[in-house]
Amino acid sequence: MLFLHYSIDITETIEYISKQMKICLIRPPIFCRSLTYPSGPRFGLPLSLLYLGASIEQAGHEAAVYDALTDFCGGVHNILPDDSGIYHIGASYESIGQKVSEINPDIVGITNPFSDFLSCTIQTASSIKAIMPNVPVIVGGPHATSDPAAFLYDGGPVDYVMRAECELSILKFLKVLGDGGGIPRSSDSAAISDLSSRPDFSSIPNLAYLHEGKIKTTAPGSFIADLDSLPLPAYHLVDVEKSFSLVKDGFPSRYSFEYSGSHREISIITSRGCPYDCVFCGNHLHMGRKWRYHSVDYIMKHIEFLVTRYDVRHLHIEDDNLGMDPARFQNFLDALIAKNWGITWDTPNGIRADRMNAEIIAKAKKSGCTYLIFGVESGNQRVLDKIVKKNLDLDAVEKIAHSAYRHKLDIHAFCVVGFPGETKDEINDTFRYALKLLSRYDVIPHLCLARPLPGTRLYKICEESGYLTEPILPEIGKGLRGEMFNRQMIKTDEFSPELLEKLVSGFNRKIMISIIVKSILFLLIHPKAAYKVIKNFTKTQGRLREKVVKMFFGGLFFKFNYLVSPTCREAP
Repeated sequence: MLFLHYSIDITETIEYISKQMKICLIRPPIFCRSLTYPSGPRFGLPLSLLYLGASIEQAGHEAAVYDALTDFCGGVHNILPDDSGIYHIGASYESIGQKVSEINPDIVGITNPFSDFLSCTIQTASSIKAIMPNVPVIVGGPHATSDPAAFLYDGGPVDYVMRAECELSILKFLKVLGDGGGIPRSSDSAAISDLSSRPDFSSIPNLAYLHEGKIKTTAPGSFIADLDSLPLPAYHLVDVEKSFSLVKDGFPSRYSFEYSGSHREISIITSRGCPYDCVFCGNHLHMGRKWRYHSVDYIMKHIEFLVTRYDVRHLHIEDDNLGMDPARFQNFLDALIAKNWGITWDTPNGIRADRMNAEIIAKAKKSGCTYLIFGVESGNQRVLDKIVKKNLDLDAVEKIAHSAYRHKLDIHAFCVVGFPGETKDEINDTFRYALKLLSRYDVIPHLCLARPLPGTRLYKICEESGYLTEPILPEIGKGLRGEMFNRQMIKTDEFSPELLEKLVSGFNRKIMISIIVKSILFLLIHPKAAYKVIKNFTKTQGRLREKVVKMFFGGLFFKFNYLVSPTCREAP
C-alpha cells in the first residue's frame, strides 16, 4: 500500500497474529452552542485514529474508520439546534449503532480527546452496544488516560480503556484475543459479560477494565522510543476531500492564513512528549515527559506523500514541543526550503519562545510559516516560576518577539490567568505584558482562564484546597448530561469567577480595539494587502457578520502574510 511507503515493521517485537481481526475506529459526534466561525465546530482529520489504523493494518488485521463527527445530512449550516440551543454535530446516536453493525467488526475503538465530550463518547458506545452487545468497546485518548473511571462503571457500555499511546498496545490486545480464540462477534450467541471468560490481559500495558466491580489497571508500558518505526497515518481510511470541503465551507480545524487552495490543510505531528512541568498541562499523561521525535527524513517523506497524493497546501504542526531541539528544527526548515513545495504551515499548539533564535525565525518565514504561537501563559515572572512551573524567561519572549517583528512573521501568544496562588495584581501584570507585546511587536494574545483538567497538578491543587466551584464532570455513571465547557471553575480568596470574567472582558475589549486600529493603519499603509483582504471578503460566503468575523480571524490576524504573494501553487 502506498501509505506504507516509509515505515519499519512495528510488529518486530510482537509475535505475528494468530487470528486476523477487524476493528472499527470511531470519532464520535459532538455538541456546540454555535455554528459560527470561529466558535463553531472544528473538524479536520481524526489523526490519532489514522495512526492506529495504519499500525493495525501493517500487523495484518483489518481496520475501518467511521468518522461519525462528519456523518451528517446536508451542510453544517443546515443543522438545527435543540430546544436548549445546542447543536448536535455528526451522526445521530440512533444511527451510529446501525452504521457500525454494517461494518461488522470484532472490536470497536472510540477516541475521546476532550473532557467536554465525555457524554458523547458514552452515548456512542451505548448506541453500539444496543445493536451489538457482544462486541467489546475500547475507549482511548487524553481524557480516558487521565480518568478511566469516567468510562468504566457498572452497567456502562465501555468494556476497556486503553491509556497513553495505543499503536503497540492495540496490537498486543489483538494478539491476546487471537491466541485465546478471539471474542464472539455480535452474530454469535455467546456473551462476553462473564468476566471469568475474559482473556488474560496482564501482558498488555496501560489497560483498564472493571473486575469484580472495581477498576483493574495493568502495569504502565514504555512510550514508543523510535517514532520512525510507525507507519504513516492511514489517510485512505477516511474521506480526505470531505475534510477539505468542510474547511472551504468555513470550518477550518485551526486558524489559518487564507489564500487560493489553503483549504487543503492537514495536521501533522513530528514529535511527542514534553519534559517541562507546567501545572495545567496533562499531555505528559498521554504522551510522556520524554521528548521523542521523527527524523527529518521521515517528516519530509510524510509531507511529500501529502503533497503528491492529496495536493495538501497547508500544514498545522501540532507538536507539544516542536522546537525542543533547535538544531533539528533548523534542519527541518532547511529541508523544507530546499524542497520548495510551495506550502505554508503554522504551530497552533504553541511553541516555546526560549527555544527560538533569530536564525530560526528567518528560516521559518522563508519556509512558508504563516504564524507561530508562543506559550507565554503569564506576564508575571513569579507566577511563571513558582505557580505555573513554566521555566520561561519573559525577557527571552520579548527578545524573540522583536526578532519575529523585524522579519515580518506573525506571532500569537497563549496567556492564562486565574491560577490558585495568583494575586489580582499579578493577573493585571499578564494583561499589561500582553498589551505591551501587542503594542510593540504586534503579538496577538489569546487569553483564557485556568482550567483544572483531570489528572493535572492544577486539578489536584484545586480539589485539595476546595477551589473548584463545581465538580468537573458530575453525574457520569449515574445518568448522562450534556456537559459544556465551563470557564468559571476556580475560586480563591484573591478572586472569584465573576471577577475574572469582568477582568477578562475588559482586557478583551482593549485588545480588540487595538487590533482593529492597527489593522486599519496597516491596510492604509499597504494598499495591496487591503486589496487582497477585500477580495477574500467578497469571495466569502455567509451572512455579513459571519464574513466580517472570518475576515478578521482568517485574514487580519495574519497581516504580514499579505505583504508577499503566497508561496503556494495556485489552486486548479
